[in-house]
Amino acid sequence: MQTFRGNFIDGAFVPPAGGAPFTSRDPARESAPVFQAVSDPAAVDAAVAAARAAASGWRRRGLQGRKQALLALRAKVAEHAPRIAEAITAEMGKAWDESLVEAGSIAGKIDAVLANLAHELPPAAPGAPGEQRFHAMGVMAVVGPFNFPVHLCNTHLIPALITGNTVVMKPSEITPLAGQRYAELFEDAGFPAGVFNLVQGQGDVGAALVAHVGVDGVIFTGSYATGRRIRQATFDQPHKMVSLELGGRNPAVVLDDADLEQAVREILLGALLTTGQRCTATSRVIATPGVAPALRERLADALRRIQPGDPTDPKTLMGPLATQDAQRRFLALLAQARAEGAKVLVESEARPGGAYVTASLYEVEGTEGFLAEELFGPHLDFEVAADEADAFARAARGPYGLSASLFSARPETLDAFYDEVRAGVINFNRSTNGASGLLPFGGTGMSGNWRAGGSASPRLSTYPVAVMQVPHGHVTAHPALEAQLSGAEP
Repeated sequence: MQTFRGNFIDGAFVPPAGGAPFTSRDPARESAPVFQAVSDPAAVDAAVAAARAAASGWRRRGLQGRKQALLALRAKVAEHAPRIAEAITAEMGKAWDESLVEAGSIAGKIDAVLANLAHELPPAAPGAPGEQRFHAMGVMAVVGPFNFPVHLCNTHLIPALITGNTVVMKPSEITPLAGQRYAELFEDAGFPAGVFNLVQGQGDVGAALVAHVGVDGVIFTGSYATGRRIRQATFDQPHKMVSLELGGRNPAVVLDDADLEQAVREILLGALLTTGQRCTATSRVIATPGVAPALRERLADALRRIQPGDPTDPKTLMGPLATQDAQRRFLALLAQARAEGAKVLVESEARPGGAYVTASLYEVEGTEGFLAEELFGPHLDFEVAADEADAFARAARGPYGLSASLFSARPETLDAFYDEVRAGVINFNRSTNGASGLLPFGGTGMSGNWRAGGSASPRLSTYPVAVMQVPHGHVTAHPALEAQLSGAEP
């Protein structure tokens, strides 16, 4: 196994003083151990103290000084990306090509935030009696998920750093080695001490971090249940910004005039990339009657043929699910679906050697209870709408609102879809998957709040300040006050 170097605090790896060990495991190789770390909630105090001590100096460097430090980090990404990707694949089973893209995205995020900064943090309107500035929140906590263990921390962390915040990051307990290798990138770049800190741990460390009185903002990516607990833990800290990115149950609506080849290809990518373990994964297909039979047949044929494989093989599309627990949960939710009357068109099966599952396709009425659950695996639910209006109404139904797709030859249908379906990302003739750092990202309803990712992230890391001033010695004229003062008795 790899060597645990400790928590990254104040510019150095620090072995924990105590705590409980925990182990990450390779879901592609019978859960073989990969990395053993230690969960020590006491480390949170030290990390937050280091971040608070560094905050003023980091903020006062100004944008150019902070930019230089981030560009020095960027220059090291290519060297570190293969080792980061290796850890991602080993700990959560992501296909190798996807892991490499994720590791390389560290550099792209720096570029995107710098390119978008002036647009997202603009000066005051012409004629305003002062300046509009954006002040760093202070110390930000970033708590990451397992499915994009580096990207979904980095995408929040980089905007926070550029805008003058210091950060304490907690990676998922499923992917601690990926977290350590991300911290090694900062170490190698000589990043200023205390500005970036990383604490490893399980739920106890995460709970201590988000509730810490020294933390000014929390950005969490993960399940709705954990997000709800974070809101409860911070209820008596109303000053604390709490941003939650909580997943989705994303529909793809296919109208009769859609390009069938395009729709099939995009839906398959949406459902199967990262083995369905994306918050933007396509999980529902809603088709109108004219296209439904052919679409159903094409999807079923493809899903029967596509098989999971070794994630280190460049030809693999789907690796395993991230853990054996994830496999058990996925199969249990499919059993619930069948009990609620879903019709099996293609069935998922567990495969030996790890947390492998094949993809599945069920036909549903659209009212089943399990449709409110995020399965987080390679599964599609297929439903046939009466007409376009019914298809849009079905897509709008449900508690989540992260991403939605529409397939049609008519551009005017997009506006009708946009009006009815509440989602943070609307896609036309493309997969529900994917996002751009130059556009907003986030959801409505149970998918979260505050648009933690994407182009709006610098605003999330700051609060706006009006700065108004007059020349030294200038006296504001006020006739009534002057009249009172001139006639006043001593």
